[in-house]
Amino acid sequence: MTFDESRNAAGDFRTARIFRLGADLAVLIWDIPPSPSAAARYVLSMDQPPVPLVSMTLPLANGRQRMFWAMRPGERAEHVGIRAEDGRTMDTVVMQPAHTYAPLDVETLFADLAPESRIKFVNNLLTVWRSAFRIARDHLFSMVVEDALFALVPEPRTAGILCQVAQGRHLVETTINPDLGDITATYAVGAASVARLSASLLLGRQAKQGLQSCHFIAEAPLPPAPFLIVLLSKNGVAVRQLSDARPRHPSLQSWWGKNRDAADLREMIVRRLAALPDGGAATAVDLQVRAPLAARRIEKSSMHPSGEVDLALALQDGLLAGGWFHAPSSALAGIDYVKEDGTAVPLDGNSYEFPAWAQGKDEKSKTDVTGFVAWVPLTESPGPLLQPRFQMRLASGTVRPLVPKPQPFEPAAQRNHVLRAVPPQHAVDAAFRTILAPALQDVERRLGKTVEVTATKDYSLQKSAPLVSIVVPLYRVLDFLRFQLSGMATDPWLTQNAEIIYVLDSPEIQDETEHLLGGLHLLHGLPMKLVVMNRNGGYARACNAGARFARGAILVMLNSDVVPCGPGWLQLLSKPLLENRTLGAIGPKLIFEDGSLQHAGLYFARDQRGIWLNHHFHKGMPGDYGPAQHARAVPGVTGACLVARRDTYEQVGGFTEDYVIGDYEDSDLCLKIRGLGLQIAYEPAACLYHFERRSIRRSQDYMRGVASQYNSWLHTQRWDEAITELMESQFGRDPGQPAAAGGKIRERNAA
Repeated sequence: MTFDESRNAAGDFRTARIFRLGADLAVLIWDIPPSPSAAARYVLSMDQPPVPLVSMTLPLANGRQRMFWAMRPGERAEHVGIRAEDGRTMDTVVMQPAHTYAPLDVETLFADLAPESRIKFVNNLLTVWRSAFRIARDHLFSMVVEDALFALVPEPRTAGILCQVAQGRHLVETTINPDLGDITATYAVGAASVARLSASLLLGRQAKQGLQSCHFIAEAPLPPAPFLIVLLSKNGVAVRQLSDARPRHPSLQSWWGKNRDAADLREMIVRRLAALPDGGAATAVDLQVRAPLAARRIEKSSMHPSGEVDLALALQDGLLAGGWFHAPSSALAGIDYVKEDGTAVPLDGNSYEFPAWAQGKDEKSKTDVTGFVAWVPLTESPGPLLQPRFQMRLASGTVRPLVPKPQPFEPAAQRNHVLRAVPPQHAVDAAFRTILAPALQDVERRLGKTVEVTATKDYSLQKSAPLVSIVVPLYRVLDFLRFQLSGMATDPWLTQNAEIIYVLDSPEIQDETEHLLGGLHLLHGLPMKLVVMNRNGGYARACNAGARFARGAILVMLNSDVVPCGPGWLQLLSKPLLENRTLGAIGPKLIFEDGSLQHAGLYFARDQRGIWLNHHFHKGMPGDYGPAQHARAVPGVTGACLVARRDTYEQVGGFTEDYVIGDYEDSDLCLKIRGLGLQIAYEPAACLYHFERRSIRRSQDYMRGVASQYNSWLHTQRWDEAITELMESQFGRDPGQPAAAGGKIRERNAA
């Protein structure tokens, strides 16, 4: 292609030329004449301007400028004028259909362009023109782009495919000049297509021979080899040739096992796999378990800083890290989390320290150190990363790596690790507020998404809805079902008006439970439903799941270790709710197996840290203790036996599900019901045995103490003002002091 140097009658400009850019795409090229108005704007004048019509202006090597208009011409010839902004017609050309023109000769075009204009031309081809005209699969357009790339870089460096990460996704390796800067887009240019690759790059931290290693996962179908890979940045363009599409490694597993030192690259793969459906996250976890990084700690020394990170949970919203350090001198500057791109994030920005001990040189010895736990908020989740990396930073500027052992990924196991992050005696507000609480909320949210009902089984449920639905969550303990059902089966009002919904959230004993309930149903004939959860999700989730199957107007939340003392209790608790719409919930008197009081209503009192704790009136006193024999309004009632209207329960959203394992959901529910303007009542005439907390004692993580402390802390954060007002104004308590067991409470009229 040569540009016509002839002049028109005025003799002050070149003639416009038109070339073919694609099957039906043409480009009109015109050199702006040298004149004082060279900076003026120029437009095309046409009877029916095509849409889209894209233009750009590029500097020439001689200091002048060249204009380009890309368009799809019509099927008929049309006169096109080039006009200045003052209305003058600078040139006129007849636009024919695109197929009548010769293809654009990029090499000749580049001969006149300034070096930076060539890069801009390539950039426009790949970005604006490819997108505007949707011409990525046009054979001629691909040839033009290839010609432009080879004209720009006659001998591109090479790139290679390391392995297939997943179907249609490949790990690509090459090198780039560090001066290129941040890559903004990546393209694959083949003989018949120009495809933008959905890929973010991972660059090596150190340049070798002036070049950085560069890896990315191409998340789009690659064209047949050979093809070109184009990396665009604000500073320029890099062109790489991929001559062989065969991966260097037969599988991702093969590459992974042979590259245990490529920690940053492995982390990138983990993050990409986590975003894939159909088992991508499971694949990432399996890879890390099968071929983990070598764990690294710095052994304790009396002279030098030492430390270990033994907790490193990569969660959805952030990273929870914990461990210990020993700094006998001022040589320690801090411990950092090392991100995938090599960025170091200091942990001391949001951390909590406490006295701790570490294993000595032999298994029996222990040594005093400083324990720590820290929360690092993340804008992007690293995925199911089992071994986040850390470094100990010394005052000298030296860094030493710290790598934990593989961490759990399953939410319940992660929760258990969080609960062990701080000893119970150091689980204070400073540890919870910005560190443990975000981690536990993250884990509980993910755990909740994994909990679902997997099966139900009916035992002679009536077609018509009963008046009352009794929801009983079952977790491992079936010891009291025989006694509980026997007590209910001998209650005439209950057998005529109630259904029982058992919710099993320990599915490993499903067969045993079905067998037991089947036998008890044959014995007693009570209408029952068994709801089986896929896993243990805690008390609140089990109760809410059961409530969704309830058909009665009255809901009873009943623990599996609560057994009626005799008949009539359910009628006594249901009648007030049916007759008094200002009553929101009611609870009975609960006694221990020795006859002493376990529950006569629930009240709140602060501990020495200012945390509101739940207490039961008169707990431990004889069952016939006088003050416990009066029906009255109370701040709350226990979830061991809590009765409410189903519409009230649904209106407040049931039990709140973010308390850990099971505690404080009952008082939380009572406070939500109070928020509707309704009252909570205690009815001593209804009496049941409570073999207290038999199931929760089997949860070692709860009994360690941190879970209970977290729940009371969370409950206080959520309800502090409401509890303070409640205990001061309605129940005459000094909220700063615990209530005595026999203290005065303003009584309500017995319902």
